[in-house]
Amino acid sequence: MDGDWAEHTPAQRAAYAFTRKLTYEPHRLGDADIVELRKHYSDKQILGIVLSVAGYNSTNRWKEGAGIPQSSGGGNFGSRRPEVATAGAQKSAEKSAEKAERPPERSHNYLTPTSPKFQNVITKVVPLMIDEKTGKPSTQTVFRRAPLESRADTQKALAAARQRASRLPLVDEAAARELAPEGFPEGALPQWVRLLSTFPTSGKGRISSIHSAETRGDLKPLLKAQVSWIVARQDRAWYALGQAQRRLHELGWSDDQIFKLDGDWSEFTPAERAQFRLARQLAASPIMLTDAETADTVKLVGPRDVVQLISYTTNRASFNRITEAAGLRVEK
Repeated sequence: MDGDWAEHTPAQRAAYAFTRKLTYEPHRLGDADIVELRKHYSDKQILGIVLSVAGYNSTNRWKEGAGIPQSSGGGNFGSRRPEVATAGAQKSAEKSAEKAERPPERSHNYLTPTSPKFQNVITKVVPLMIDEKTGKPSTQTVFRRAPLESRADTQKALAAARQRASRLPLVDEAAARELAPEGFPEGALPQWVRLLSTFPTSGKGRISSIHSAETRGDLKPLLKAQVSWIVARQDRAWYALGQAQRRLHELGWSDDQIFKLDGDWSEFTPAERAQFRLARQLAASPIMLTDAETADTVKLVGPRDVVQLISYTTNRASFNRITEAAGLRVEK
């Protein structure tokens, strides 16, 4: 799957290509990508792919952002033994005796030898930087985003997003309202709620999680709105950007103030700049955020706020991908 998709079906290859693009280049996703998937999948299946990809983008950022180490047991994959599979048919006394005789479990990792067939195959998944001297892929971190658009072009893009139609079907508002958590604002439901309601069981949890990220925790609403703007600009997630702009307006910010978030941040405090940088780096790619950047932010705002900022940023990385893949219309 990493280096050779030739043996996989056209449908699988289409899903792999879409997954890679949505993960590494969400700013390039467009109508054509959904059209290509529709050759092989229903709209509901496409949304399922989008949700899965967005979820793993969030998980990867959370694990790397918090620096969580790999467990010694390899997530329990290394502790399974053939005899355990048949243990259910044995008497409890026999199982206890067997367990007592087992040797200690050895630590497990995922670093297994690569077969000769794939030792020199170039990855199709990981973005590569080619070393100019050797002509071979290097281990340098790759992150490709075009420079941010001008203020005028951003406003044009937002205006266009307020007129577009969703690429994927939305659930009837009355049915979607039943999945909204207690305390959810009255009035017309946001399109993202109606989209996630496509899957009533899992959708209810996702809707609640996104709503909770905005309404709970110690991070101030202004910081959340600022971070939402910064990472949505980077991802060209126009729906999420429109929401961030509206929240900032509600908090008393003018567009002149909002667009300063696209600049060098020199007018903000050191603590604000550190938090903006952490969010931008982590949202860019799980490996863009350095230990030093995280440590600097911890010194300025404390570990509790940093953990919550990491959690919130991972939530926005997922939200950006879901809403922009679906091409949701920005609510006016």
